[in-house]
Amino acid sequence: MKILTTIYDLNQLKKLSVYADGFLVGNDQFGTRLTKSFSIEEIKEITQEVKTLKKELFLQVNQIFNDDQLDELIQFLHKLPIQDITGIVVADLGAFKTIEKLGFSDKAIYNPETLMTNIYDFNFLAEFNIQGVYVAKEITLDDVMYIAKNKKYKMFMVGHGHLNMFYSKRQLIDNFMQYNEDDHIYHNRQDLKIIEETREEAYPVLEDTAGTHVFRSHVLQSLTQIKTLEPYLDYLVVDTLFKDDAYALSILPMYQNRKPDQLVIDQIQKDYQEIWDEGFFFKKTIYKQKG
Repeated sequence: MKILTTIYDLNQLKKLSVYADGFLVGNDQFGTRLTKSFSIEEIKEITQEVKTLKKELFLQVNQIFNDDQLDELIQFLHKLPIQDITGIVVADLGAFKTIEKLGFSDKAIYNPETLMTNIYDFNFLAEFNIQGVYVAKEITLDDVMYIAKNKKYKMFMVGHGHLNMFYSKRQLIDNFMQYNEDDHIYHNRQDLKIIEETREEAYPVLEDTAGTHVFRSHVLQSLTQIKTLEPYLDYLVVDTLFKDDAYALSILPMYQNRKPDQLVIDQIQKDYQEIWDEGFFFKKTIYKQKG
């Protein structure tokens, strides 16, 4: 099992590479929920440094695209050294077909967020020479292992971070500010939270180029189950959105060593004022019809 992480500062690549096997980067014209939007030139620089460090690099183009955006995606990919990039993460089948037409289907990783909940859905792109698929975030540990035992390509899973639970392509914060005739200074801010009227929890919220996203209040951690997951997963992703590279440098050694350190965990939770849990590993998602 390899550990991937997101980054904020390309100058931290060398430090992070001590503990991570690879990195996830993107540009906000095509990627969403990014720690930082890197320019084409920065992505080229990152690609070269990752190659020098003998690590892996994954490009996130995980927006839901309109037709005109797919033409722009082609132009974007043509400007990058795709041959040196390990994989391209997509959430849109239109984006996958675009990558396939360019001859890069073996670099495609499909991440539709919540859809891959069973082995039949997980394997449905197997005949297209795809590299891998993200398993859904809302399934149990037993389900993850069952799918892994029957998978036909590489399995990716978000193993640490705030899980996205709501997404709209609308700029909802912008709409709210316009309604109140206030200046909109909150776009791409990573320090915003929303509190529902009927709940006391504060949920991180982000409005980026792709739309508006609301995340779980608690941080998913997989450290307590890391040794169970290791034989099954090909890639476990540490997502540092809403944090920083210092956060990654604190938690990655534990994932690399496959061992939680409670003193370190307590300090991280204190410093970043966060609560960790095991997500849906032991909690099945059940939809109840009202009434």
